[in-house]
Amino acid sequence: MTTIQEAVDWITARHNFHHGFDHFQRFMASQGDPQDQLRAIHVAGTNGKGSTVSYLASVLREAGYTVGTFTSPHLVAHQDRIRIQERWIDDVTFVRYVDTYRDLLEQWDLAMFEIDFFFACLWFVEQKVDFAVIEVGLGGLLDSTNTLRHPLCSVIVSIGLDHMERLGSTEEAIALQKAGIIKPGGLVVSGVTQPECQAVIETVCAEKQARLIPVPAVTVQPGSEVHFTLEDQTYTLHTRAQYQARNAAAALTCLRALRQQGALIFSEEALREGLRKAVWAGRFEVLQEHPLTIIDGAHNAPGIQALCTSVKDLPHPRVIVFTALKDKETEVMAKQLKQISDRLIITQFDYFRAQTGAQLVIEGSELIEDWKTAVRTARDKAGAEGTVVITGSLYFISEVRAWLMNAGL
Repeated sequence: MTTIQEAVDWITARHNFHHGFDHFQRFMASQGDPQDQLRAIHVAGTNGKGSTVSYLASVLREAGYTVGTFTSPHLVAHQDRIRIQERWIDDVTFVRYVDTYRDLLEQWDLAMFEIDFFFACLWFVEQKVDFAVIEVGLGGLLDSTNTLRHPLCSVIVSIGLDHMERLGSTEEAIALQKAGIIKPGGLVVSGVTQPECQAVIETVCAEKQARLIPVPAVTVQPGSEVHFTLEDQTYTLHTRAQYQARNAAAALTCLRALRQQGALIFSEEALREGLRKAVWAGRFEVLQEHPLTIIDGAHNAPGIQALCTSVKDLPHPRVIVFTALKDKETEVMAKQLKQISDRLIITQFDYFRAQTGAQLVIEGSELIEDWKTAVRTARDKAGAEGTVVITGSLYFISEVRAWLMNAGL
């Protein structure tokens, strides 16, 4: 009998395996295409897709539905990528799937993400969820989740420059990859704001005769909670992050469209309560009030820019701890953070894709290679009334979050 740690270790060791989308599509077909049994909402975007999944799922739960979610990367443990009603897939089920399918998965030589998505589909079908909200892993067109052939709605939250070595060097090229999740005759919700990218999505929708609904503009009132107005209605989010208003608006637009089509039922109260109750850990998450200590998974230049919009209203002194992965626009990101901080501390962490601190340093920043020392220093320099923001990588803040919560700092 495999243990849960052995099961996770086996899957995570397969992170570099990839034989292409067609190969995985054939595998899913060989297993009866379990994804086709799901009433799914498919969510893509450079930034904000995980938060949008959270808002969608929270409203659906508030309306009384059983909801499965598939997101990545994990924050606490590998299994937290796969959830029903916010509860991770249980260890017994996860191990059972590994023991049952291991030989087959090795025969097909599948990658970690492909296996995770397959397991999510199996569990959601087994547990008879009412809806599955599925986050794209990378891009859209060639992502493993795009084996979903009949989603209720395809949501494209945002477009920005990231993963350019895989998706293309321009926003228009990246938009075309994201638009790959659009299905013939399907429903599409787009939060994309750049005219050139909007044109790409409009063209794909026209070609596929899909119905496109743009997310309307929102007006945001910042504070300890964010209030935003969409089409003369005001909603409240339990976060200080102003950027979440746009993600919540994308979820709201999708849900209203599906209600109009008769695909689901919810009250206005469930909508408001679901949005207010939604929590997406690791995204502008407040871990302590004195000093105000926030972790945020912004991991590319557009994400950092959105983060800065909310940070600039926080108390001084503002001390930011930053590190990032090698394939990001790290100099741009660091300079953005320097502009809104009183002190920028550069650090590093142990991960095969992580950049060294020495490569991240910019003029006016300071390097503290040991990240725990960097965080302690930031908290000391901020004082009881200041602000500490720790950001740059979801993988990094996952480690920081566990350490801060376990250390009780």
